[in-house]
Amino acid sequence: MGITIFTPAPLPENDRTRSLAAEQSGLLDRVNEPLLCDFTKEGRRVFNARWCGLILMIDQIQHVIASSNGLAGLYRRSTTLSSYVIYDPGTVFIVLNAVSDDRFAGNPFVDNGLIGFYAGAAVLDKAGLAIGALCVSDSTPRSSFSEYEAGLLCGFADRVTGMLT
Repeated sequence: MGITIFTPAPLPENDRTRSLAAEQSGLLDRVNEPLLCDFTKEGRRVFNARWCGLILMIDQIQHVIASSNGLAGLYRRSTTLSSYVIYDPGTVFIVLNAVSDDRFAGNPFVDNGLIGFYAGAAVLDKAGLAIGALCVSDSTPRSSFSEYEAGLLCGFADRVTGMLT
């Protein structure tokens, strides 16, 4: 058995404040809510992806609030690609081929074939803090993810912000 290496994203400077905002967003009370699950199913269809999810990042845990095909639950932040979205919320984080990206060579989701492609856009609260992400992934790497698609993904993430109380 060999050693695998995965490079987790650094924590943003405002991580404690951001994490508290995520906790107070009300999304933890909406896990598997039909409206949010339907929303992720729409994202899966629009982006022709295997999976679309709405995640909330609190402290060292990624909470999958809604998902296009199951997989809601808790995951260690240190193993998530969405932690990169939280670290740099001003851009859409895109990994066309996670298998060949040195940062993710040892990621368990990449190793087991679940993630070959990933794109995520930050979900911001009303104060502009990155509390989570709307992300799509596929087991097959992609050759491209256009600026139009990135803008569309940001639009989906903005719609989640509009759903916050």
